Amino acid sequence: MLSPAVMFIESAIDDLKNVPQNIADSQKRELYSLGDARAEKAGASGVTTDFTAGYVLGLQTARVILAGSAALVMKGVDPKDVL
Repeated sequence: MLSPAVMFIESAIDDLKNVPQNIADSQKRELYSLGDARAEKAGASGVTTDFTAGYVLGLQTARVILAGSAALVMKGVDPKDVL
């Protein structure tokens, strides 16, 4: 397992503004359904603003990495479809 290079995180930060609102709302609803107790088991102090921001950034970082995956492109996956 590798940590994502900072260039992917930087790109994710820049791309956050391009996440469709319905997707952003959906992912936050899913996180909030996790609840504070479960978030605390993961080491957070609950589903806080910072925890939510980290979750959103993590998802976007994964999208950036997947969109640039040569293996996915070779399989015919359009990077624009990676949401």
